Amino acid sequence: MRALQEGVGEPELRLAALLCLARVHRARYDRDGEPVALEEAAEAYARARRLIPRDGDAYAGLLPEWGDVLLERARAADGRRFSSTAVRVLRESRSAVAQSDPGASYRLLRLASGLRLRHAYEGDLVDLREAEYLLELAVRQSRRPLERARAWRDHGDVQQEIHAHTRTADRLDRAADSYRRAWRAALEAGRDDPDDTGAALRLAARVQELRGGALERLARPRAALDAYRAALELWQRQGLADGERAGAVRARIHALETGG
Repeated sequence: MRALQEGVGEPELRLAALLCLARVHRARYDRDGEPVALEEAAEAYARARRLIPRDGDAYAGLLPEWGDVLLERARAADGRRFSSTAVRVLRESRSAVAQSDPGASYRLLRLASGLRLRHAYEGDLVDLREAEYLLELAVRQSRRPLERARAWRDHGDVQQEIHAHTRTADRLDRAADSYRRAWRAALEAGRDDPDDTGAALRLAARVQELRGGALERLARPRAALDAYRAALELWQRQGLADGERAGAVRARIHALETGG
């Protein structure tokens, strides 16, 4: 395509062509699962980025797409070398909008995900501490209960990841509390928005299961049993009592009830 050649044609046409190309590559990855398609999408986004002034609306709009592609590539096979680039772009994405922007919370969540992934590769506790802070910001800035629930769930996961470094019980306490907050926000989302009900109830069930696991590690079997029972009730409410997750919860309930 002539419009894709550097220095050829109007910048607006080149930008539109590059964004189209990036999205085609991403769709190809969704179809075929080949990580190279994500690399080609990321390259197209990088070329498009050079055509946009920092104060343009298109600049703020492009960054989340580019960051998501890089994050997905970092999660795929041999993804370690892409993790820092993903964090850089996602950090830029977060800075491109005001805190009052409706999408600000989502950008915080994605940056936190990038930092957690880089920690999984590099093991730097600083990444987890920044992710923890960003998720607390995301909770405050979220406009929808389901988004707030997802932020609290991730916050709970980060507490457990930090606990793997510190081995202090307070991190498990914080994890259990974050999962409880996620559960409450998810139930609120299920009540308030019919479009969110399915996702909200699945999240509510999952975070109660995670809360039960944290409470077990704190040697609080009665509280863990209550959490697992709440999770199972939520799976049953959705007609998923025979699913894999419900089966795992049922096994933990049986183990706690029988002292196993």
